[in-house]
Amino acid sequence: MGRTLVLAAALLGAAVFATGAAADRAYRTEQLELVGVAGAPGGGRVVNIHTNGPVVYAHEIYTLGHAAPGTYQVYLNLYLTSVNCTGPVIQVPTATIETNAAGNGQGDAKFTPEDAGDLRGLTFGISWTVVGPATYQSACTVVTLD
Repeated sequence: MGRTLVLAAALLGAAVFATGAAADRAYRTEQLELVGVAGAPGGGRVVNIHTNGPVVYAHEIYTLGHAAPGTYQVYLNLYLTSVNCTGPVIQVPTATIETNAAGNGQGDAKFTPEDAGDLRGLTFGISWTVVGPATYQSACTVVTLD
């Protein structure tokens, strides 16, 4: 499950802008709020879009606003045995976000159909965690990879 699992997992959340790509039938575009943990300032969002594109399978876009300034690592949390984000978790680093002095920044990650590997056809829970000078988390959502 090595690299295939990691890359495939990151495909779960995706915002794709591939020319000629049609909307995914199994998972629609979703926008999830990133909420500060332990009084972290500001917040953000994850835009998660899947398409039926032959080149770009998924594209996740991460945004922070009015967060603590600095460098952040984005993690996609995969709960392969659960649709409610409980139980064992696999954390996949997907991107970094560098915020400006006001705490605003954006990052993204793109994935190919091959990156999904053995996860295609599965339904499970995912969430995102953004870790840096402060920590931000999204709610759990359910994805089906086709």
